[in-house]
Amino acid sequence: MARLARAAIPHVVTALVATAMALGIQRLLPAAPGMAQPTAPVGLTTPLPSPAVYPSPSATPSPQPTEAPLAAALTRQELIDLRAQDDRLWAAMYLLRALNHLADAEASLRVNDFARVEQTLIAADDALAQAYMRAADADRDPIVQIRRDIGSISEDLYLRPEGMDVRLMRVRQAIMTLIEARR
Repeated sequence: MARLARAAIPHVVTALVATAMALGIQRLLPAAPGMAQPTAPVGLTTPLPSPAVYPSPSATPSPQPTEAPLAAALTRQELIDLRAQDDRLWAAMYLLRALNHLADAEASLRVNDFARVEQTLIAADDALAQAYMRAADADRDPIVQIRRDIGSISEDLYLRPEGMDVRLMRVRQAIMTLIEARR
């Protein structure tokens, strides 16, 4: 268990840093053009000077800076990258949660508590379903296969309990391989 906690620490720290960066970038972004700008209260407005004070309009428009759209594009790309990284981290966290549930299922199997094994298998499948939603496309097929394996273990639990610990160990190993492949 301590080994799993040590393995999860870098993922948790990365998730916290990514979240902090995303929030910081959102604060630095300018307001959208359609947003209403604050105005002064009606009673506190100052009178406008006479038209003679205003300079005459020039024939050449002032050049617009071209760096702003480029900076906005970079910011959007950074946000997309941060969201993708956030999804990968959440998928890894859900995979770790499924791994933890499978460890609990093995412990319950050792004491022949089949009802508890069935409950933890359902919890592991739920965690894998959440991991599937956040996982990259390359990781989705292995997650589906792991879910099928858990489903067959759950179906065979009361019919053929012998060798169940080996099957649970194989599923745990498949999840650990999937987590390690994305490092």
